[in-house]
Amino acid sequence: MAQANVPASFYGVNVQQVFDGPSSGWNTDLSAMASGGLGLARIDARWQNVEPTPPSGGTHTYNWSMYDGIVQGLAQHGLRWLPIVAYSTTWSGITPGDPGSAPAPSHIPDFAAYAAALAKRYGTGGTFWQSHPSLTPMPVTDYEIWNEENSTAFWPQQAGNAEEYADLYMAARSAIKGVDPQSRVLVGGLALVNPPQVTDEVDFLRRMYAHRPDLAGNVDGVALHPYQQDVHWTYVRIAKFRQGLNQIAGLSVPIEITEDGWATTAVSEAQRAADLSQLAEDLPRSDCNIDMFLPYTWRTEESNAIDPESWFGIWNRDGSPKPSGQAYLNAVELMRGMTSTPAPTATVPICSIDYSQAAPPAAATAATTPTIPHGPRLILRVRRRGHKHRRVLIVAGQCHSGCKLTVSLQARPPKRHDYRTRVSARLTGFSSHRQLVKLHVPRRLAKRVKRGRVVVVAVGRDGGTTTASRRVRLR
Repeated sequence: MAQANVPASFYGVNVQQVFDGPSSGWNTDLSAMASGGLGLARIDARWQNVEPTPPSGGTHTYNWSMYDGIVQGLAQHGLRWLPIVAYSTTWSGITPGDPGSAPAPSHIPDFAAYAAALAKRYGTGGTFWQSHPSLTPMPVTDYEIWNEENSTAFWPQQAGNAEEYADLYMAARSAIKGVDPQSRVLVGGLALVNPPQVTDEVDFLRRMYAHRPDLAGNVDGVALHPYQQDVHWTYVRIAKFRQGLNQIAGLSVPIEITEDGWATTAVSEAQRAADLSQLAEDLPRSDCNIDMFLPYTWRTEESNAIDPESWFGIWNRDGSPKPSGQAYLNAVELMRGMTSTPAPTATVPICSIDYSQAAPPAAATAATTPTIPHGPRLILRVRRRGHKHRRVLIVAGQCHSGCKLTVSLQARPPKRHDYRTRVSARLTGFSSHRQLVKLHVPRRLAKRVKRGRVVVVAVGRDGGTTTASRRVRLR
């Protein structure tokens, strides 16, 4: 149904790197989000950060200091946290010592206990709000369970992943609902299919329901990350997913767009501004039953010219807006009724269109809406060489159909939330033969950080890309 004034709970933004710096620097960014009409801020609630040691005698010990500061900062600006309740710990994963591995089935009850504890602290009536009476409560009302669980980047063991995730989701949902029955528990944002790294998003959902028939009626929303080269193809993929979701879970289960966006390595800033504005205006009025839209991401490092991940930010690091960020907030203010201009109210047909027959929009050309190329099949192997003071990683990558490779080493220094710190990168030429790349691990880094991740992006003849990653020990 069309809405003249879209609620604040519809719009938000991913804020992962906003909180990497000292708290004294958060205010400028959070103020801009709030004044621009955003209501949600999405960032990981990493289990490892809260419970780094296993329970003793059945008693869990949690340290909330990291997230207390984040939640307080958000609440002071009237922003609500959308937590990604996710990832294993060094003691709970299938791979011992690796918090990036999938959770061991025997530790799913521990994960559910963590999810319940998170709700008890930050949810409606939570202990955090009770101990901070000067804050206007902005309790967590939506919990996203994991992130891109159909991708090897976030659930490395893909065999049986849909079934294992279904068990994890149901356990976490039951635990959270036991604390706050009115909360919404979302299936974590599904990536779009890119074999063998990413399982088909509709097939993944279908397998979940086949494994756990009790999911029927017990899913509050399914998050989707429909990254595409332009708005037209974004709508194509949303419509395809809506069709599958209708068949599997029913029309009443909403889609949550918890990530989407473009890096300026792929599109111009002007085009990105226009696209984000269009999504912000169209999605709440669409016929797709979409409940929220959060672009990825507020700001990024912009430190590596060949790494797209460094260039998704819609805000400058000095606190000033980029054209894309300003265009997004302008559209949000319009749709929320915060301007003197009336918001459009007509329903936007997206999911009722048969895109298998429909042509691209009249304003588009073949150059701007090409068929989506498939990425090449990438065979990847990573080995370590050298002693503890001079570590070298040997990365072997091959695409039999030919490709060029971008090989980078990422690390996650202490107090960071992710692996997006690039240590080094190499670019190869085009070849169908096995290509070897040496990455030297800086001695200082190896002393501070135990683990890193090698990320390889393969670009085929037609421009299609495939991304694969391997976690590695740095010492």
